[in-house]
Amino acid sequence: MRNPHPFWQSLQAAAVAGLVVCFVAACKPASKPAASAKPVAAKTSSVASSTNTASAATSTFDSLMPPKGRDPFFPNSHRRDPVVAKGASPEKPMAAAELVLKGIVGSPGHRLALINENAILEVGESMSVRVATGHVKVRCLEIGEDYAVVKVEGEIQTKRLQLSKKGL
Repeated sequence: MRNPHPFWQSLQAAAVAGLVVCFVAACKPASKPAASAKPVAAKTSSVASSTNTASAATSTFDSLMPPKGRDPFFPNSHRRDPVVAKGASPEKPMAAAELVLKGIVGSPGHRLALINENAILEVGESMSVRVATGHVKVRCLEIGEDYAVVKVEGEIQTKRLQLSKKGL
C-alpha cells in the first residue's frame, strides 16, 4: 500500500481541527434572554458611558437640502433638489402678442390670411402657429380687406391682426 502524500495528510489534519472547533462552539450553553427591553437599555447606557463609548454611539444623518448638503452615496444626484410648484410659475407672455398678419389673398368671398409666415387660414379654420415661446392653436374668426380676427386657444379675448402698410 502507498503512503499518502504529506499535503493530503496536512489537509486532513486541518479539516479535523476545523470540525473540532465547530463542535466545541456548538456545545456551549446558550445565554439567558433579557427580561425586558428597558432595563437592558439603561444598563448598556451606563456601562457604555463608563467603559466603552464606541458601543453607545449612534449615527445621525441630517437631511440638508442641496445648498448645504448632498447625498453621500450619490453626490451627483438631483433627486433631492427643490421642486418648483406648478402654480407658482411666472406669468408667460400672451401668445397673441406674437402673432403678425403677413398678408391676405383671395377674392372678397373667399379670403385667406397668412399669419407668422407659416400659417394660411380661412374663416372657421384652426391651425397650430409657431411663435417664439412654442406653438399656439389659432382659430380664424373673420377676414377683412386689411385685417383678420383670430381666437388664440387658452386666451379669453379675440385678437384683431392688422395688415401692415409700410411695405406698400
